[in-house]
Amino acid sequence: MSATNKEQGNGKLSAKDARKNIEQQLSTLLSGWKDQLGEKKFRNRIKKAAKLLSKGLPVNKKTADVKVKKSKAAKGLTAAKEVTA
Repeated sequence: MSATNKEQGNGKLSAKDARKNIEQQLSTLLSGWKDQLGEKKFRNRIKKAAKLLSKGLPVNKKTADVKVKKSKAAKGLTAAKEVTA
């Protein structure tokens, strides 16, 4: 991981950053094919390969805090239990 990659709070890369990193590595490794395929085909194939390879990586998704709302009926039941207790 280089300093240019954005890291999230827990140290894991986002899916997009991981895919970009894989694209860079593949393009340097397979640079000999660039002359045979041409620039555009080579770039498209590298993107597709990086996307397929990154699907196997664990994804760091943000989880939203979920607040549980009590319905009015549930509030009434708890109040009734407190009165009878």
